[in-house]
Amino acid sequence: MNIEDNIITAEAGKVFRRKIDGMLFSEEIYLGLTYYLNGVKLETPIQEKPDDFEEIDIEVQTEEID
Repeated sequence: MNIEDNIITAEAGKVFRRKIDGMLFSEEIYLGLTYYLNGVKLETPIQEKPDDFEEIDIEVQTEEID
């Protein structure tokens, strides 16, 4: 993971998953305030930190067509 200012970037072939609710994100996140978790509005927004996210491998699923 590369951290620069409020931007975190995952390693090649990885994306981010938010630890608290499992929501998937792309390979780059601009950290800020979170207003919703699991579709529920929070009474008080929380400030996102790099530690709130984990890098996971991108899973590619393919289907063979006859």
